Amino acid sequence: MRGKRFPNIRQWRELPRFLTAEEQRVARIALGLAVISGIALGGHLWLSRQTTTAAIGGSYIEGALGTPQYINPLYATGSDVDSDLTRLVYSGLLRYDGSQGLVPDIAENYTVSEDQKTYTFTLHNGITWHDGENLSANDVVFTITAIQNPEYQSPLAVSFAGTSITAPDERTVVFTLQEPFAPFLAALTVGILPAHLWEEVVPQSAPLAPWNTKPIGSGPYIFSKLIKDSRGALRSITLTRNPNFYRGTVYVKEITMKFYTDLAELTEAVRNKNVEGASVLAAQDAQSLAKDGVIALGAPRLSQFTAAFFNQKHSAVLAEDVVRQALNMATDRNAVATISSGTYATPIVSPLLPGMPGASTEVVIPGPDAEGAKALLESEKWTFVEGATVRSKNATPLSFTITTLDSPDLIAAAQELERQWEGIGASVDIAVIDEMTLQTDSIKNHNYDVLLAGERYGAYPDLYPFWHSSQTNYPGLNLGGFANRKVDTAIETARTSTDPAKAIEAGQLLVTSFAEEIPAIMLYQPSYLYGLSPKLSGTTVMTVTAPSDRFTNVEQWYRRTRFW
Repeated sequence: MRGKRFPNIRQWRELPRFLTAEEQRVARIALGLAVISGIALGGHLWLSRQTTTAAIGGSYIEGALGTPQYINPLYATGSDVDSDLTRLVYSGLLRYDGSQGLVPDIAENYTVSEDQKTYTFTLHNGITWHDGENLSANDVVFTITAIQNPEYQSPLAVSFAGTSITAPDERTVVFTLQEPFAPFLAALTVGILPAHLWEEVVPQSAPLAPWNTKPIGSGPYIFSKLIKDSRGALRSITLTRNPNFYRGTVYVKEITMKFYTDLAELTEAVRNKNVEGASVLAAQDAQSLAKDGVIALGAPRLSQFTAAFFNQKHSAVLAEDVVRQALNMATDRNAVATISSGTYATPIVSPLLPGMPGASTEVVIPGPDAEGAKALLESEKWTFVEGATVRSKNATPLSFTITTLDSPDLIAAAQELERQWEGIGASVDIAVIDEMTLQTDSIKNHNYDVLLAGERYGAYPDLYPFWHSSQTNYPGLNLGGFANRKVDTAIETARTSTDPAKAIEAGQLLVTSFAEEIPAIMLYQPSYLYGLSPKLSGTTVMTVTAPSDRFTNVEQWYRRTRFW
């Protein structure tokens, strides 16, 4: 008996003759499904054996609050938008990394002498400026010397006072300090300028140099173009990837910054998709935009605090200890933080933020004691005259003004403070100002009763600029006029010592004295809220010391991928 054979092709072709119309239809469907399944299975097997990696290409458009004036490391610290662009264009000896802290940047490595007075840096070999010239130790010497030169009027000069710098060869830089200075390494994140361009500029003319808006640096992005409107106002700046960046491949081909004068305008631009991200967002808007998928929300903890600073020289009412004590007792910090920034703010009572030397690990936020505040005021003759709704003493009303920036979170906080403080018999007005007025009048001239504002410590938590008595005058940041000689001495000692115990001692003494004198009411530590395009990958940042730190790993961002 012969065995059965599998049908050949000619026989398969004859099959339809033996099938009904319905059977033919079913057979065609089954064959189609089999083909589709085969293709899908083959595609799955192929994809499972591929590796996806970042690829060069794509662009990103971000909206920024404010207009750049100085894309220049010597001057950028006074403006977030200047700092953002400076971070993208320039590089420093060191840089701040969100997970590792201070790490080498254009420096390959460094050593510190045993007496903590000599710092020796070796630069990476082969780094070039965006114009193709070689970067050398001479550029570092020029930059630091310019910062020290009073004719440049750089606000960074205080960080390098009494420091000498030399370049034994093209790749070596040596700093010599007169005495140990604990925050010194943090100061070396400042971007380095190309000496071959800037040394031809007269120091007094440096703020007017064209490279302040058309910069040439050594960072991941190269200046490409700027666009102005019909009135000459700067509307956008476009940067392109640096193909020779020393830290590795930069993937996003082009980044454009568009500039907006106020937060509402910036937020609307994000909502209308005129930009893909935003350098800063208010809490309510950030949550809404993220929920709608318009942005990927970044919310790292910021080394910053928001406080109500008392200007006792400007307001005789606030110069009275009992008044500041009563206002402090009546303040509900939890309510202020929640109304201002929702879950993106943590109430605080101390001038030391979590993790700073001397900061308590177990902080209890006291609840408001309005009745206790009223009783305290009554005991010091701050009473209501017949028919009055505001307390007074010797015909002087308990009246003052809160000055704050035109920002939704700060305005909301000011309104909540107004409600709480008026609840104990004060009369509170609110003055809303812009950034320019804040810097050129309110802070410079100390023109405020209560200033509701934020201050930022930076990569190294140096107490000196914020709480030393020498910093009560402009451009110092001691906005509450805090002056305590014992605290001054402790801060000075901590700055010039490598002993961690000295920093802890200074911090603890500050906390104790601050609570006794109440130069300000510490309110909350905000998260830094910003938006990125959901189409960007590789953008995770754990912590930041300044908003520009969101670009700490910008060379790792990507929009396109490829298969291997």
